Amino acid sequence: MRTFTSLFSQSRSTKLKLRLEQLLNAAKTIDHLKQTHALFLKLLTQQPPHHYHYFMGRLLHRVFHFTGEKANLCYAHQLFDTIPNCPSSFLWTSLIRAFLSHHAHFRHCISTYARMHQNGVLPSGFTFSSVLSACGRVPALFEGKQVHARVVQSGFLGNKIVQTALLDMYAKFGCISDARDVFDGMDDRDVVAWTAMICGYAKVGMMVDARWLFDNMGERNSFTWTTMVAGYANCEDMKAAKELYDVMNDKNEVTWVAMIAGYGKLGNVSEARRVFDGIPVLQGASACAAMLACYAQNGYAKEAIDMYEKTREAKIKITEVAMVGAISACAQLRDIRMSNTLTDHLEEGCCDRTHIVSNALIHMHSKCGNINLAWSEFSTMRFRDMYTYSAMIAAFAEHGKSQDAIDLFLKMQREGLKPNHVTFISVLNACGSSGHIEEGCRFFQIMTGVFGIEPLPEHYACIVDLLGRAGQLEGAYDLIKENATSADATTWGSLLAACRLYGNVELGEISARHLFEIDPEDSGNYVLLTNTYASKDNWERAEEVKKLISEKGMKKPSGYSLFQ
Repeated sequence: MRTFTSLFSQSRSTKLKLRLEQLLNAAKTIDHLKQTHALFLKLLTQQPPHHYHYFMGRLLHRVFHFTGEKANLCYAHQLFDTIPNCPSSFLWTSLIRAFLSHHAHFRHCISTYARMHQNGVLPSGFTFSSVLSACGRVPALFEGKQVHARVVQSGFLGNKIVQTALLDMYAKFGCISDARDVFDGMDDRDVVAWTAMICGYAKVGMMVDARWLFDNMGERNSFTWTTMVAGYANCEDMKAAKELYDVMNDKNEVTWVAMIAGYGKLGNVSEARRVFDGIPVLQGASACAAMLACYAQNGYAKEAIDMYEKTREAKIKITEVAMVGAISACAQLRDIRMSNTLTDHLEEGCCDRTHIVSNALIHMHSKCGNINLAWSEFSTMRFRDMYTYSAMIAAFAEHGKSQDAIDLFLKMQREGLKPNHVTFISVLNACGSSGHIEEGCRFFQIMTGVFGIEPLPEHYACIVDLLGRAGQLEGAYDLIKENATSADATTWGSLLAACRLYGNVELGEISARHLFEIDPEDSGNYVLLTNTYASKDNWERAEEVKKLISEKGMKKPSGYSLFQ
């Protein structure tokens, strides 16, 4: 009787296994697999644990084929966690590789590998290559070196896939000596290894070493060429970049963007446009964005707006770079109508409203005269960095809201954000326009003493203006003499303006002499000196300066309006 019952039970178990296998193999979508999962939970509860684990492992293996979508990846992760102490290195590695395919989950690769190690499951070469790739992309140097040590302990250092992953990781970190050690230790270097090493050199600007490898390697692929062109462009060596670009067969969007951006950095807009016009079929968003940004960065604001509108008309995606370029161009033009249009496009969802886009919007709204919209943008931002605060402080300072600028600067410090030189220019301007002499001088001392920022001519100009507005002309002049090499036309101009205000002819003449040497063609400096003489009723000297203006053929600067 027992034998018959046992045979019957085995028969039922075999039929169940076959049925479940058929269901797994027949499943074509993630929804089918979820239905199969529900059936497993119903039918396998009465089966031995090893049957449950086997089929859940088989189900998970099928689910991994659908982890391209984030929701399916989360489902796979949950499913994996239902297998206690999973002993399968294959499943652990599959989960790690699934995480690797999603940018937001690189750290999950590393943490999953750590759990795998804690559970005593032996990794494979694919496990190591995947987690090393994740470390390089995070970046996570400390964890990467720990994995490297584990590679050595496990005897995988001679594995070509692992060696290439190690090399690529160190290259991404910029740890060139470590990358080179791995590269030199490889017996069989393929084009991927050579290119990874070239990438490492290019990343840190060592283009001589990169070029030596490029010239001495055997096979090259399009990525090798692209790396070299982009490396030269990033180093602003456009002559070398152009030499390779011109003989490159398989040009791609990365090389086009690198060339356009490289010329843009050097202000060579015409060459950037030549590259752009040479693109065979313009469909990529990145190339359009690069050209738009090139225009905006070099003061070609109208051309940038035209490029934005043409990109929209061609139904090419507006990227973050393109949107920031268009916003910057709009700010340069102070074009209120276009600022409203760009804001509407963002509201419609044409581009992600990242904090970088919002920073640009604050600047644009300020330049277009709408401080309320600038503040509204600032207030609704979930993440604010140093550039966000700097943009808003500058906006307040430009609109005469000096106390708001100072208060925001103090709040920024309380938030633990380190201001940069631009932040201090804005807050010093705010102090100057509101007469906060002591506070302005204290901020200047904090800038140099606490934050270790070397003052630029703009900072000295702010302090001279600050002291000059308060009538402390001798103090302003002493500051200029102590930092003579940093005094530019703006600095001396601030002192001359203060001399005119307070009628200090002696210092006014000294300031004017320096200005005439620095910028002899600026008629505004002559007018300021004339007015300084006039403020003390020294009409004779004032007429002499006017005569000088006439002899030089200068014209008094005329007034203008920014209102549209």
